[in-house]
Order: sequence, then structure tokens, then C-alpha cells
Amino acid sequence: TLRARERLPEFRGTRYDGQFQIPTLDEIIDFVAAEAAAQGRTVGLIPEIKHGTYFQKAGLPMEDRVLAILDAHSYTRTAPVEIQSFEIANLRYLRGKLGKSHPNVRLLQLLDDPKEQPYDVAAAGGKLTYADMMKPAGLREIAGYADAIGPNIRAIIPLDKDGRLGQPTALAHDAHAAKLELHPYTFRPENHFQAKNFWQGSDPKTFNEAGSIAEIRAYLDAGVDAFFTDDPALGRKAVDGR
Repeated sequence: TLRARERLPEFRGTRYDGQFQIPTLDEIIDFVAAEAAAQGRTVGLIPEIKHGTYFQKAGLPMEDRVLAILDAHSYTRTAPVEIQSFEIANLRYLRGKLGKSHPNVRLLQLLDDPKEQPYDVAAAGGKLTYADMMKPAGLREIAGYADAIGPNIRAIIPLDKDGRLGQPTALAHDAHAAKLELHPYTFRPENHFQAKNFWQGSDPKTFNEAGSIAEIRAYLDAGVDAFFTDDPALGRKAVDGR
């Protein structure tokens, strides 16, 4: 009964609201498997387990269910899958469950605002912050259970006081030193979400293809290994045209 609605209507309008159902993970896997066969190439999946602690407390833990669904489809028994979460305990749990029997499944530790805490840590009364996790010692700890980190793009190259790209932080270097890949989020094609270096005109709502491509390439040059974008076609252009 659920229907999709635009989460950024002030920039992208609402003309598609209510037209599309919310697919299940099973349906997504079937769709991706069919497209991979049609295109003659492998297409990976990056599902996110959101609010794991909340659902565990509600009696609806999803970690084992996600693994069971992945195991139930022949496609996801071999295709690249990367499970992501802003929490820690569920990724550690998944690492223990996966062992060495699922080499196609990787884990991504998402990282939120440095001042914030993973919700499972906060719920347990812990003190660990995302800032702690982005320090060299924290990254080495993450490397014990995850394959990559997913920080906000501005944790890698922050903006200066004028909203332009500043100098890269040490995060890319430190992550790679800990043997972690860097998969930041999220590049978006509207001016509002881009560094001022790349704006086209002065309207924040302007769809700015060239700016998005240029910004993605700046982060690739800074050392990111993969990235999230709201416009995959622009992401493909950014990578292919380097």
C-alpha cells in the first residue's frame, strides 16, 4: 500500500508522487537480476539497514532476514552486494554471520555528522562519536568488521567560509592506511547541493550537470573509491570522462 514520494520537493517537484509502489527487497533483486541479464553485465546492490536498533526493540530485527533474502536468490549469492548501516553492532553481527562463506557480500560503515553518535551506541549509553570513528584509531577499529566507510562528502573536502571547496582532510589517507575503501554520500545535481565553485548561475534550484560532474571528479582526485549520487548517469559521465 506504500507509494513513493519525492523527498526533495522544493527542488524536484511532486509530479511523480504516488505513481510508484515501494518494492520489496525480493522485487529489487529480481529486477536487478533481469536487467543484468538484459544488459549482459553484472549489476551490484547496496542495501541499507536503517534504524536497526529501533526495529530490534520493536521485535522486528531485520539483519537475519536480509541475509536470508540474499541467500534465497541465486543472483545475490554471487553478484556484488554491500550492506550499509549507520550503526555498528549490526554490522559486527553481520560480519560474524557472513564469515568467509559469502565473499561477494561486503559491509559499509556509514558515518554521520562528527558530533553525532551511532544510535546503538547512544542507546547503550556509550560515548563514541562519529568524529572518534573517523580518527586513525577509529578507522582501524572499523576495519576489523567492515570493508569501507561512507562519510558525508564534506568530511573529505569541506567547504570554506565562501561555500567553495576547501583543502582535503586527512580522511582519505587515513582510511586507505587502515585498508578501508571510501564510499561517500551524496552528490546531487542541483546548485544548492554543490560547492560554489561549480554553480551555474545563481538559482539554487538550477539542475547543473557540468557542476555535478566537476565536483565528483574533484572528490575522485582526492582519493574516493566509489560514491553515492542522486543522478547515476552523471556519475557515470564523471568516471568515464576522467
